[in-house]
Amino acid sequence: MDHHSTTTTTTSSFFSSPSDSLMAAILSHPPRSFSSLISSLSTDHRFIRSRLAFLLLSPPHFSLALARLHSLSLSQKSILLARLLLHYLNLLLLSPSPSHRLRLLDFDAAVLLMAMCDSYSPDTSPSPVNWHSTITTHLLTSLLSPSGLGSTSWPVVSHYIDTASKCRRFLHVVSGGTAKSDGEMAASSAAVVSLPSVEIRGESGECVVCKEEMEPGRDVCELPCRHRFHWSCALRWLGRKNTCPCCRFELPTEDVYGEMGRLWRKLMRMGGG
Repeated sequence: MDHHSTTTTTTSSFFSSPSDSLMAAILSHPPRSFSSLISSLSTDHRFIRSRLAFLLLSPPHFSLALARLHSLSLSQKSILLARLLLHYLNLLLLSPSPSHRLRLLDFDAAVLLMAMCDSYSPDTSPSPVNWHSTITTHLLTSLLSPSGLGSTSWPVVSHYIDTASKCRRFLHVVSGGTAKSDGEMAASSAAVVSLPSVEIRGESGECVVCKEEMEPGRDVCELPCRHRFHWSCALRWLGRKNTCPCCRFELPTEDVYGEMGRLWRKLMRMGGG
């Protein structure tokens, strides 16, 4: 085991909470990837802050985003927030996902909804809530705090960790405590299309889906975990489940809640949680 692996294993053993495991996952990135991560988080943080400031300074755009939120049902609001949280998880993994990207109006509405969640306090917020005033006060307080005025990137990293750590609780709440078990959603079309086709050479093996031999010289499907299957079997299986039938390795899925769970588990494994 190399020095980096030893350090990561030793460090992650001290972490137990989700936030600590997320920090351990971030620290497990190689130095070059870690620098890219910090740069990506800082750029994204500035963009989201500037977009929220734009909404607050432009009454027509604020009203448009608020009207968009009012037009959505509770379940649609949950999906909108889930897609923004998914964006945070993808950033922490340095794996942007175009399939779950939001169009600008929905992005503005999601940013506004997240700001509402962060700024609302049942004990101090008036009723009815003046969302423009409440969000503005919270944003200014955040900007003028010691972390907001700091010159390092760690407050930004802390913000993304704190936000991402809410994902597990969020998934539990939206599912009513009965979230789908692993593998109950199809793999994404993009993930399936990107799978390589490899030729069987030497000893043939059994396809665990159909229990038949994979003949030498025949092209078969290989998953990222290196397990192989007949193409017809793989397509049929992945059309129902996003997991390897041998080791349960998870492929990306177009189900937003399923993808959140997959990325959350990936981060927890990286951080030893």
